[in-house]
Amino acid sequence: MAKTFKIVGEDMSDGYHTFDELYDHRCLLYVHLCLLNHALCTWRPDFEGWFVLYFHSLAGQISYHVPNKYLPLIEPIIQRKDNELWDGHTPAIVAERLQRISKAYLLDFSRESK
Repeated sequence: MAKTFKIVGEDMSDGYHTFDELYDHRCLLYVHLCLLNHALCTWRPDFEGWFVLYFHSLAGQISYHVPNKYLPLIEPIIQRKDNELWDGHTPAIVAERLQRISKAYLLDFSRESK
């Protein structure tokens, strides 16, 4: 079945979700991941209306730009670090690191359940 896209208002939709909805979901899921691992995370302001949220995972650094509307969720728990540096990761590297984290969790879970 071919995928069809359409414009909904000023946004693009795949017929199920708009890109804005999916971006909000991604941001909230990432914020949740960082809150669960808050000791490994930092944030810094970036350009107007956005901050960068860093997760220093065992697989390497992961970062996303997140809209300031979500800053109240992390500010009380995650440390602000204005001089945080990006390690040069690409979207493909982030996907690989996220997959490695998930596989490591699955391995740990398998060991615990025995």
